[in-house]
Amino acid sequence: MIYKVLGALIIVAAGVLAFLTLKEETKPVKGDKKESACVQLTPAQQLTEMINKDFESLAQTQQLPPEWQSIATVEIRMNSELAKAILGKTRPNIQRVKEGTAYLELEVMDLPDEENPGIIIQASLFDIRSKNKIFEVGRTYTMNELNKVAPPQEPSPTTNKASSAADATVQQQKAPAPVPTTPPNPGATSPQQ
Repeated sequence: MIYKVLGALIIVAAGVLAFLTLKEETKPVKGDKKESACVQLTPAQQLTEMINKDFESLAQTQQLPPEWQSIATVEIRMNSELAKAILGKTRPNIQRVKEGTAYLELEVMDLPDEENPGIIIQASLFDIRSKNKIFEVGRTYTMNELNKVAPPQEPSPTTNKASSAADATVQQQKAPAPVPTTPPNPGATSPQQ
């Protein structure tokens, strides 16, 4: 009987210990931000995110027509072996409207390049009723753009002037010193004469 009670206490103690350990591991560390956690995306997710952000930036800079906001259907023609291999069944997320008056045709083609292959997306926007083309845009995405790290931003002109002066001094020190040249002396004779 005592062995059963001791066994039960050991099991309960192990459970409480496991619970507390797991609770501490999931507790955020002070100063730790969940948003800054590095999340590795798959190539398909990276490519679709790149395409989505590109079309969003075109919309924000008003380079897309107003009919772009009334797309009812999206038809994707996958003519690219590279895009088929990378994307698989993942597709770009183009916002659609149930009662839209336009349809979007995305034709995906290969960009054959041995050094930096990529894909070309030809986006054509059509009016549903008349089937007339309203708008067309071609976008190119290269494989070097995947996992691309943003270059560090250059300091603004209002930054510390002492650091820019120090940078100029360093650049001057790196420049080769000019070699002094002496003009020939017209009265001097050469040793061969």
